[in-house]
Amino acid sequence: MEKPLTASLRQYEVFVAIAETLHFGQAAAHLDVAQPALTQQLKHLETAFDGALLFDRNRRRVTLTEFGRALLPEARALLQQARRVEAVAEAARTGQRGRIELAYVGSASYAGILGRLLRELRAGAADVELILRELDMDLQIAEIVAGRLDAGFVRLPLSGVPETLLTRTVHTEDILLAVPPDHRLAGVPSVAMATLREENFIFSHLGPDMGFAACAYQLCADAGFAPRVAHRAPQFTAIVNFVSAGLGVAFVPASAARMKDAGVSFLPIRDAKVQSRIGLAYLRDPSNPVLRRLLDTIEPES
Repeated sequence: MEKPLTASLRQYEVFVAIAETLHFGQAAAHLDVAQPALTQQLKHLETAFDGALLFDRNRRRVTLTEFGRALLPEARALLQQARRVEAVAEAARTGQRGRIELAYVGSASYAGILGRLLRELRAGAADVELILRELDMDLQIAEIVAGRLDAGFVRLPLSGVPETLLTRTVHTEDILLAVPPDHRLAGVPSVAMATLREENFIFSHLGPDMGFAACAYQLCADAGFAPRVAHRAPQFTAIVNFVSAGLGVAFVPASAARMKDAGVSFLPIRDAKVQSRIGLAYLRDPSNPVLRRLLDTIEPES
């Protein structure tokens, strides 16, 4: 077992200040302490070394003893290391250093959320290790609640989740209608919901009160009809591929229109009253300082 330390960092700080000025008054002023208190700290340090003197001092000058001269470089190194430790601790406390593990639904990458996240987080926290995982929403929620993920980017709204799971909207976008290239509506500039009553739809695999599916069902409800769902798929890439194959039409977020190679037309819905939102899901009172910093730096959209 190692011997316990017998001297404090403050005592070493006093010793170094005196050694660098060779003047008790100047050292006291530098450390912003009274000279008697400085002298007392030095005596405590010398006592810790069985009374070995660190300075020869008389009325005219102060000089280091051989013992003091031998100790000085180690004391300086000790103080430098202590300052590094405190700097690391402060960076970790404020989320400028550390690790965060985030998940995202694939459609969040279409919307540019991940790039914005990296810029926002890295702007003042270059030493943060960022781990990203693409996961479906239901898996994300389970991982966050279990404590295996710090947070996740999901399509809102969420339903049937624990009250401790909070969300913050970080992106809002319009909803478009995706139609096959040979569809009767493929050439029109926009569509009205009333014209879609008899269409076969491709929907998300999620329930009618969860994520983007909730938005799609709400669009139809606002137009006065229940959608005829012919197929379901877990991701927008699969949904758009189903549309391209002529299996039906689909509501998709505007960012999905970047998939131009799918041979699909993406049409604005002129009477849509619903927009799609991407949110950051996380547990209340997060313990990870990096997540707290993320929540502070990423401005939620109004």
